[in-house]
Amino acid sequence: MNRLHSIFFLLTMSVLLASCGLNSEFMFQAPKEYVFDVPEIDSTTIDYRIQPNDVISFNLFTNEGSVMLEPSTSSVENAVIGLGTGLSYVVDSKGYVEFPIIGFQKISGMKLAEAQKFIEELYTPQFNRPYVQLKVDNRRIMVFSNPPGTGSVVKLGNESISVIEAIAQSGGIGANSKADDIKLFRNDGTGKRLVYHIDLSTIDGIKYANMSVESGDIIYVQSRKLFARNLSIEIRNWMTLLIGVTTLLTLQSRF
Repeated sequence: MNRLHSIFFLLTMSVLLASCGLNSEFMFQAPKEYVFDVPEIDSTTIDYRIQPNDVISFNLFTNEGSVMLEPSTSSVENAVIGLGTGLSYVVDSKGYVEFPIIGFQKISGMKLAEAQKFIEELYTPQFNRPYVQLKVDNRRIMVFSNPPGTGSVVKLGNESISVIEAIAQSGGIGANSKADDIKLFRNDGTGKRLVYHIDLSTIDGIKYANMSVESGDIIYVQSRKLFARNLSIEIRNWMTLLIGVTTLLTLQSRF
């Protein structure tokens, strides 16, 4: 019987220790006194600026891109049309890209429209009325939603999408998610990470729902901590083990 008491004591302590690890899968928990940054509700007007380590695709056309509307152009123009087509270029850590013919050019910090105009001017001496297309191919954000720890990567085009669109593309807000507890992490470009708290549980939250996400953002939708349910599962598992051990010891004592 003393052995049974010892086993019961050990199993009870194991259950208590296991309960300490319940809900440990939750991420980005903030203390109660944490002060969140204030989001810019009008950030939908902010155009994306090219950053170091961006991967861009580049295309160059002559005659202001008329060939895209008139495919029956000369063979000379067709040779120019393919310049840069199908190739990707990486913006290095200092913000430079090595383009064909014109070589290294710094474009980080520029908006896409600004960079396109800048490159067109550089190609003007070599080509007749050059028309440049730039696209950032690696723009993406990460969204973590329900169940806890579930994540997805949402790729962005040249145009930004809103917070609510990003959440929708990741499956929406699940049954055990908290619409009033959403965090958005953003790099401000100086190495500082901004943390916004977003509440979409009320109609007033629409102002946050329409806020644009930016490349590199992390959206975390907090899940409810189902402590009682998870603890009951842990206790049930351990009780099943206890019953099994007790049965085994009872059988052994009879022989």
